[in-house]
Amino acid sequence: MNKERDEANIRARVIASCRFFIKEAVEIAASEFKSIEVPKHEVRYSVMEPSGPDRHTGKQLVCRELDFYEIWYRIRPEIHTQKMLDDAVDSLQSFIEAYNIEPTGPWPHDIEVQYLAPLFKTYLERIEAFVYNRRRAQQLIQMMLHQLSATEVEVLGLIILEGFEAERPFYLESRLHMRPIEERDLLMLGRQDFFSSFEPYDMSRWPHTDWWVCETKLLNPRGTSIGWERIHDITDRLTSALRMFKPGGVAIGFGTHQLSSPFGRMGRTRGGKLDQITIGQRRYVLSGSEITKFVRFWRKLRPLWEDPQHYLHVPLRRMRAAGTRAQKEDAIVDYVIGLEALLGTREEQTELSYRFRVRGSVLLADKKSERKNYLKALGDLYGLRSAIVHGSHISTHELEEYLPLAESALRLIWNWYFRHWYSESDNKQGIARIDAELVN
Repeated sequence: MNKERDEANIRARVIASCRFFIKEAVEIAASEFKSIEVPKHEVRYSVMEPSGPDRHTGKQLVCRELDFYEIWYRIRPEIHTQKMLDDAVDSLQSFIEAYNIEPTGPWPHDIEVQYLAPLFKTYLERIEAFVYNRRRAQQLIQMMLHQLSATEVEVLGLIILEGFEAERPFYLESRLHMRPIEERDLLMLGRQDFFSSFEPYDMSRWPHTDWWVCETKLLNPRGTSIGWERIHDITDRLTSALRMFKPGGVAIGFGTHQLSSPFGRMGRTRGGKLDQITIGQRRYVLSGSEITKFVRFWRKLRPLWEDPQHYLHVPLRRMRAAGTRAQKEDAIVDYVIGLEALLGTREEQTELSYRFRVRGSVLLADKKSERKNYLKALGDLYGLRSAIVHGSHISTHELEEYLPLAESALRLIWNWYFRHWYSESDNKQGIARIDAELVN
């Protein structure tokens, strides 16, 4: 009972001190700015709009926003002089210690930066005048305490897709939303002022109005970085899934993430360059029926992500790596290594080229009469791979001729295993089926 009473007293002290902090901060701001109106300022945003096929033109947007930092830095000395900020900090520190509250990420608590300044900023965002409203202050303080008491916090992130298009927005999972980029995303990614955490260094990184994004909402247990780090895993998984589902060119990259709540933040993390995931292909388009199939494909992949030892991981990884290669020779090698992992077993050490082309022709040919053509093409592909790894010069024409075959073969054969032999611990059952087909 004593502990419950003490905790109730601490909570009441937090509410009272934070309410007083907001009230006095509002009054000091009104006095400091000699105006009852909350100041706003213009912020520039740079975006890229399509001006023709594969061309974009830079454009600037100008929006009026709350000039919070100007307000905060002007009133902060006076707030410290009157001690109301110190009282609010002390009460929140007691609350954090009483409830053993962990930070929201890998950084320690900074009560002024992560809680009190955002509390005042959130209070000002929807009002036009420096006027204290007790009810609004009370609601925001309760919101802050609720977020502080939660064992998990939500991390909101954006994965950017350039050259991607779908017939409609869709959900891969309940917390993964594929959608066209919206104005709020453009304003966040294209912000151009002193307080933006990322200043675009070239026009390719300005947000494009025709981008798509995968919006992620990831739960992050307090005191960990799980939610912050998982967006990078999702970026890799999305790249792999798109590559194995169908051909098409798209550039993918981590865009940004931050806490969805205004409380507990330590800024916003921004991504770097976008990685092209396919050599030589321009766009990746999903029709309405393909969206349904892709969502099913994604959800069937989930157990595979959790089993890094699964035999389908190596060819999947090679498919993803091949698309990002700067050199076509490296892409050919990746594709063939992925195919070798599917068309041979660990025990087989001889006649590798023969097994590669014969088994591959069985799976790729729709009719037996077509196997002869695939026998030759796969034999040539294997020979090309051997020549590359032994340092021979290969003409650009020859590389470009065999890249589509290599990519298509790996995608088709991997998906055959994925459909029929997914639950197996290795590819031996699949190999047995192929060899039986040869005998028949």
